[in-house]
Amino acid sequence: MKLFKYEIPNYQFKKKNFENNICLFCGFRVKEDICPYCGTISPYIYYKERIINRHNHIYNLEFNLSKSQEKASHFFLNNYKKKKDAFLYAVCGSGKTEIMYETINYALNNGDKVVITIPRKEIVKELYERLVNVFKNTLIKYIDGNHHDDNCDLLLSTVNQLVNYEDEFDLIILDEADAYPYSDSDYLKGILKKSLKKTGVIFYMSATIKSHMPKNRFILKRRYHNALLDMPKFIKVNDYSNLWNNAIFSEILLTNGRKSIIYVSSINTAKIVSENLGCPCVTSSTKNIDNIISLFRNGNLKYIVSTTLLERGITIKGCDVIIYDADSSIFDKNTIIQISGRVGRKIDDKHGNIYIFYKKYHLKYSLVKRYIRRMNEV
Repeated sequence: MKLFKYEIPNYQFKKKNFENNICLFCGFRVKEDICPYCGTISPYIYYKERIINRHNHIYNLEFNLSKSQEKASHFFLNNYKKKKDAFLYAVCGSGKTEIMYETINYALNNGDKVVITIPRKEIVKELYERLVNVFKNTLIKYIDGNHHDDNCDLLLSTVNQLVNYEDEFDLIILDEADAYPYSDSDYLKGILKKSLKKTGVIFYMSATIKSHMPKNRFILKRRYHNALLDMPKFIKVNDYSNLWNNAIFSEILLTNGRKSIIYVSSINTAKIVSENLGCPCVTSSTKNIDNIISLFRNGNLKYIVSTTLLERGITIKGCDVIIYDADSSIFDKNTIIQISGRVGRKIDDKHGNIYIFYKKYHLKYSLVKRYIRRMNEV
């Protein structure tokens, strides 16, 4: 039998049976009272319920919402009041999180339990650092596998850490709802649903879309600074093996006066390219990611190499992006759109360059162009 043990007193432990063939400990679908995934032997599990103290919450925006953002904000607040799930389908850099502030504040002041959840833990801490400067009267904490402290008003979490909760949240805001590993995982979707109260609401957010998104949606085609999305520049090459010696590639890195993230399809390629360029690489095996990104953000590094680990959730002023080996299946249409969305995200840096190196022209490149043209329509 699984029992969570916490020293914090503001928890109540409850006992539940398996319901609807879902293991209440890990969210895995079971056929009997023994879960094959987490090994829970008993038909009973214990889970914890956080007890939060109701008080007044306020938030401070660093900028005024555009008319479109205001419409989106009211749309989600009304859907929360009606207890209806909804999807914010908005281009990269459109201020998706800021659009949710009004609803978050309403829910918190109503004594409701709110979690903002993200598939990848690399983004959780960065989001935390943003929100503590916005909700200054709100106790905010985050859990990501390495850090677990949820005795707070507003919780940030990776999706897989929601395994710790059952029938807990009134509002779940799922950012990057189409991202790996959540989008293709029935297990993670089960965890998410398990942590939601029966009367709870889920708001999904992403710049790209998959079939599981709610039909009830708000589409936002403009970034908060109202500039158009930049169209990638597609550059044909014959060989990826020594692209760092390619004249066009070298010119991009050396003469444009901007920082660059060079995206590659694998950890092995990242190591090879970074060694030849003499710069750090960011992969799932990199131990000092925060330090590398900080040096890059502050201008102490002109370029870094990254796998798709940094395809979402990162904003760097004065940054261009390069996809080194775009023919790889790792770079599907949605991934290329998300990477392209890393540029032009600041009001004083509205545009940037997107360079895509390819050997064979694929349909996905035409689909990327179609998406950007459609979103740039008035």
